[in-house]
Amino acid sequence: MIETIKNNSLEVKISTIGALLTSIKDLNNNNEELLYQIEENSWPFQDVQIFPLIGKGEYIYKNKKYEFPLRHGFIRNSYFEVVKKDEDEITLSFTSNEETYKIYPFLFTFLITFSLNEYTLNVKTKIINNDKSKDLYCAYGSHTGLKASSKNGKISFDKDIKINPLTKNGLIDLNIEENLRIKELSLTKDTFKKYDTLVLRNRYSSITLDNGFNYLVKYNFLNAPYLAVWSNSNKGEFICVEPWWGISNYTNELINIKDINEINVIKNEKEFSYSFSFVYKN
Repeated sequence: MIETIKNNSLEVKISTIGALLTSIKDLNNNNEELLYQIEENSWPFQDVQIFPLIGKGEYIYKNKKYEFPLRHGFIRNSYFEVVKKDEDEITLSFTSNEETYKIYPFLFTFLITFSLNEYTLNVKTKIINNDKSKDLYCAYGSHTGLKASSKNGKISFDKDIKINPLTKNGLIDLNIEENLRIKELSLTKDTFKKYDTLVLRNRYSSITLDNGFNYLVKYNFLNAPYLAVWSNSNKGEFICVEPWWGISNYTNELINIKDINEINVIKNEKEFSYSFSFVYKN
């Protein structure tokens, strides 16, 4: 089912499968679509809520090995319940069950709220530990594809871009930090042929996307330790700027979930939030 929220500026559609964005339209500019719309032979998704691990979900907990069927966890395919809805705000909820417990032995509730304030879309996620007898270990991230030109699109940072490069096996090398000595990243396909995914420690106070289609998008990520920038290297006019409260698979990764770098340890509950602010430019 697709749910809709709107105000005088934006109309946003969210699927109850995965709590995923499917549309963001500017109501004051001929209903201009701002979210990536799936293109053939390109990325077959538009948005992914990443939970409970980023990347390949293989781990050990209490001497037992677990594995998720898909990258970035299982919440992306889970059916959410609408627990609250107003014209410009909606909260969706998913609670662990017998099936999720088989691959992730923790009891939890995942709450996500989308709300609008003029041209800003705010997203707030709360993870609740429903088993107070033990800690809950998890990572969380967002993987939203915004419309962006591979010819004219660019992202501006307020400091030099420093990345942790990927190995040939696609693992993040945390032992190397490469300074690109630029503050502006071109979104050409050559960029992603060269780097695949740019993984950055989040030391930035300002990140702005010029999508090449007359919009500036300001990203605001609260306390996310890492950011990833990714697009399909062959086809697709979009960009994903991903806040990670955690990290994807890296070299010499310890597979015990308690020892994974940047893992969140939740005793009661924890909130994560981010926002997109859209500005039309002539």
